[in-house]
Amino acid sequence: MPAISRPLRLGLVSAAMAPLLGVAACGGSGTNAPSSSGASGGGSSATSDSRSASDVVTDYLGYVGGKAGKADAGLDPVTLGWVNVEGGPGGNPEATLGARAAVKYVNDRLGGIGGHPLKLNVCTVVSAEEEGQKCGQQLLGDKKVSTIGVGNLYLGDASFNSVIAGKKPVLVGVATGPTMPTAKNTFSTFGDLPHIFGTWGTYARDVLKAKTAAVIHTSTPGDKIASGAAVKGLKAAGLKVKSVGFDAQSTDLIGPVTAAGANTADVVVPISIGGGCVGIAKALKQLNVTKPVVSTPLCMSPDVAQGLGGDLPTWTYGVAQTLPMDSSAADSKAFLKASAQAGLGKDDQSKVFAPLGWSTILTYAKVLNAIGPDKITPASVTERLKKFPGPVIMGAAEVKCGKYPDAPAVCNDQARFYQYEGKGQFKPLTDWIRPPQ
Repeated sequence: MPAISRPLRLGLVSAAMAPLLGVAACGGSGTNAPSSSGASGGGSSATSDSRSASDVVTDYLGYVGGKAGKADAGLDPVTLGWVNVEGGPGGNPEATLGARAAVKYVNDRLGGIGGHPLKLNVCTVVSAEEEGQKCGQQLLGDKKVSTIGVGNLYLGDASFNSVIAGKKPVLVGVATGPTMPTAKNTFSTFGDLPHIFGTWGTYARDVLKAKTAAVIHTSTPGDKIASGAAVKGLKAAGLKVKSVGFDAQSTDLIGPVTAAGANTADVVVPISIGGGCVGIAKALKQLNVTKPVVSTPLCMSPDVAQGLGGDLPTWTYGVAQTLPMDSSAADSKAFLKASAQAGLGKDDQSKVFAPLGWSTILTYAKVLNAIGPDKITPASVTERLKKFPGPVIMGAAEVKCGKYPDAPAVCNDQARFYQYEGKGQFKPLTDWIRPPQ
């Protein structure tokens, strides 16, 4: 979806830079990627969630249950709350841009919500935890807002949740903030870090047939959380793991990479952002590490490419959604076409939180249309979300909210893996993978 105080910009996932992955370290420090699109093994299977054509959402009109054409501007709008971290370093304004594009698309082409225009009440967190409280008060106080969408609330989530406290339902793509997975009446359709990172274990075991892993991470709060989740998933899959952290200001990372056992491990897992990814890639190249490198989307940022001479490391990347740049994926093609029609630029389309914002709004359009514009209340939306089975746009075919008692907001625990082949080319390696049993 991490970096300093962002317990998971990961995304993602998911979280974000772009949902993908590649195998092999920068320069010569990589490996030949597995050619299979998945493999099975004990516990969860790497192909356990293969989707049929009907599971892949490309027909947005049918998905939301709308009526082709424009919303009626003369009707009262249906207002959604929206909160996101942006406006400061580490923010993701593309999440809001993706959400706004989806609102425009719903209003221009999908008939709004039962004919009513859809509208956003947007509140942003910039750089302080207490700003989440302000957003909570703003959206809780707006009586026209019955339900709230979240972009990437890795900061301010605790104070936001303390105000909302389940009084209005919250829908989020990847639950990046540390309190989001346990927040009352909150629903994360793409999951959270601890559960998404469990899939690194399944991939390493079932696809790479790995027995040992080296995890190298920045010693920041967010990356410690992410690396801990990855280590847990790898160990659950039966791998022997050595994890080593390094200071975020360090540039020469040969020491930490060596200490983690990257020279002899079957798979290397870097968990960092920006300069940390660059330092790890350079160290792996200098040490001539040729085993697979499986990273997060956070190493896919433009500053990483710049630091390595203009291109990203040719690693494998795991992500909690279908990669927008996956030219073989019908749902990616549908997103790129529709979001462009709604004014979302190419650069933002490729950043993971833009399609997550898009997906969240269209999920809401589906739910709200099913309820009917005159019956939308916090209670009616909450009940619908509790039973929401999927599919998720650019996500897994099936979701199950409440699956994890210790993380009731988590509705998903799946990820996909991609190989970056250089020069902007990505190759899907797997379908949806779940954590080890």
